[in-house]
Amino acid sequence: MKNFLLLSMIALMLGSCVSQRKYDDLLAQNKRLENRIDRLEQVRQSYDQLVVEHSNLEQQHRSVSAERAELETRAGNLRSSLDDLNREYEELVNQNRMLLSSATEERQTLVEELGRKENEIAQKERRLERLERDLEAKEKNLNELQASLQEREARINELNDQINAQREILDNVMAGINQALLGFSDTDITVTQKDGRVYISMSQELLFAKGSDVIDAKGRGAVIQLAEVLNANPDIAITVEGHTDSDGSADRNWDLSVSRATAVVKILTRAGINPKRITAAGRALYHPVAPNDTEVNKALNRRTEIILSPDLSKLYDLIQS
Repeated sequence: MKNFLLLSMIALMLGSCVSQRKYDDLLAQNKRLENRIDRLEQVRQSYDQLVVEHSNLEQQHRSVSAERAELETRAGNLRSSLDDLNREYEELVNQNRMLLSSATEERQTLVEELGRKENEIAQKERRLERLERDLEAKEKNLNELQASLQEREARINELNDQINAQREILDNVMAGINQALLGFSDTDITVTQKDGRVYISMSQELLFAKGSDVIDAKGRGAVIQLAEVLNANPDIAITVEGHTDSDGSADRNWDLSVSRATAVVKILTRAGINPKRITAAGRALYHPVAPNDTEVNKALNRRTEIILSPDLSKLYDLIQS
């Protein structure tokens, strides 16, 4: 990255246009930034999907619990019915013993009744066994659902912890930046937080003379003050984007936006920031914040944005685990 920036500056000083290779590199860097945004959106979508799955598991848990309670009630009723039948059976057996000497017809009737009762008891016992097997299966399923639910809850809690930790880091960084840049007006510098990142927009009037890529003393001081805050937060990735208005040719605006972003990156690295954390990009006139129809709006578009992004690797690991 450091050699790349050096070669970029040499090429810029030797000529006023960006080589095709450098242009392709800038497009690749822009693509990687967009991929990081897409990955953050995937993290949010995965988190929302986990919340929905968690709700579905809770609903299944309640349904299985209700089925289990119903099965237990039915099993209790069957046991009670079986006990009644056993008592009737015992009574019939006793009656049979007492009537062994009675008439053959009465004896036969009792034997048939006894057989019917025995068959009924056997059927009740088989039904009870099936219900007990169903109850065991439901209990096993309920235990598996509970384990899965606990695992999902643990993952959701971990995701929440990671998201809250990243949000807290960004809040602290934003507070530190606002404190460090108290001496600058809102027209010079604005700091906003959006989509899980912090955007620091620095006007051309603060950093550069018109058409120049040389940072003046006041702008250099602002970048150095910002570097002190960024050095205290080494896990934050930094993207520096140069933007222009629509005046002049597209080629010139590409060159100017890249060289301005590179100039800011050089000050940040000289102030101690690890170059591996920084990406420089030129956006030329193609990402305006206002229409290029008035001088006021054009001034808004002539800016350098420093975009701070948290480390999302732990979130990706949790979602893919």
